[in-house]
Amino acid sequence: MSLPPLNRLRKGVVFFSFVFFCFVIYRLFYFETEGESISPEEETQRARTEMCLLVASGGPVNIDTVFYLNNSLNKIFAYSYLAPDFDVSDTIWHIWYYGSDIVKKTVCLVENSTCFSSLLADSLRIGNWSLDTRQGNILLNVRQFKIEKK
Repeated sequence: MSLPPLNRLRKGVVFFSFVFFCFVIYRLFYFETEGESISPEEETQRARTEMCLLVASGGPVNIDTVFYLNNSLNKIFAYSYLAPDFDVSDTIWHIWYYGSDIVKKTVCLVENSTCFSSLLADSLRIGNWSLDTRQGNILLNVRQFKIEKK
């Protein structure tokens, strides 16, 4: 049995076959490159900041986003982890905000790809706070936290 001559195929069948072939090639290429794309959420962070009540030699202790204003609270620390290849030639700043008002701007003391700063309890007020980690005019990280009355 021989194949039918190609001149008897209808234009619609040829067009559908061509579109289907292009679709198969596209899907193979799409699945091949899908894992290579980087979305903004997957970008590596240059700095990551945690809020805590104490900084020990191993790092931050009592990490949280809600802190209670009482007699035992005397400081809140901001502890930033820096990427291993981070360039610390320029000063790193921690800027403390109460709402939209700047409360304190401190130099972050860098040691072994980490840095930290603190804010005394007498500067703390009940409400929403945030901390910006900056290097020059570049915003590296924002951490929001809350102070509540116990």
